Amino acid sequence: MTRIRISTTVDESRWAEARRLFGGLPSQIVDAALSALIEKVEADSERAALDRFPYQDDPNLSWEAPAGPELPYDGEVPQEVLRLAQLRRRRPPAP
Repeated sequence: MTRIRISTTVDESRWAEARRLFGGLPSQIVDAALSALIEKVEADSERAALDRFPYQDDPNLSWEAPAGPELPYDGEVPQEVLRLAQLRRRRPPAP
């Protein structure tokens, strides 16, 4: 990752609180703050897009679920499902 030097002024009390809570180097605090800001802006943008174009209004995304058993399901678990669950438990977790 390419690093750049920045110089700015910040609210003194917020900086002190961030250093107290986060610890670490000042650059790590700024990196964490930038990551949090980017995530918030992206989430806000996604919510705004969903408000403008809801899934249920898009015929390619809106569908009816096929009929199935009433929930909660109280029947026996099929043996094939139990066998697959055992196999998956034996596998190492994916990276």
